[in-house]
Amino acid sequence: MKNLRTLSIVLISLIIFIGCAGMHYGTGVSQLKQQNYKDAIDSFNTVLEKNPEYPNAHTQLGIAYYKTETYEQAISELQTARKLQDSDKRARLFLGMAYLKHGKMGDSINEWDSYLEMFPSDNVSEILRKSIVVLKSDEVLPGTADLMTDSIENVITQEDKIRDMDYYYRVRNFGYRHSYLHHHGHYHPCD
Repeated sequence: MKNLRTLSIVLISLIIFIGCAGMHYGTGVSQLKQQNYKDAIDSFNTVLEKNPEYPNAHTQLGIAYYKTETYEQAISELQTARKLQDSDKRARLFLGMAYLKHGKMGDSINEWDSYLEMFPSDNVSEILRKSIVVLKSDEVLPGTADLMTDSIENVITQEDKIRDMDYYYRVRNFGYRHSYLHHHGHYHPCD
């Protein structure tokens, strides 16, 4: 009986602990979308204090640092995210951009080459291929890094808008469909 009570206390504590980390993560994502980068950084750091092995929190924290132009910290967080979850597209893209903005063109090229090996035909792949060709040439002009990163960020922003819109319509339509079918005698729980 005593062991059962101890186990219950540990499980409840764990649920509360994880719930708090999840709440801070959601707050951080919201703050990042609203461009409140300092608050987002604080939220993601709180998450990582509770769970240092949370790859998405490292990715989001790295992006927040990138947005505040603290590229060394961005690179550190995004490298950690990559180590924890190698297939994280966003970590790889922003890591390449952080390298580029920090003046590490060779590291940027390597990161984007690695990205293209894993994701050869996604929405940003052609931009990366063209950027790599330019970076490998002797004709890199001032402002080139800004043009490249702006192009990549524009694609990411468009993908986010599409994903958010898709999520909104799926949730909205499921609620409508669920309500309609239930009230008109066509409800099937697996629909």
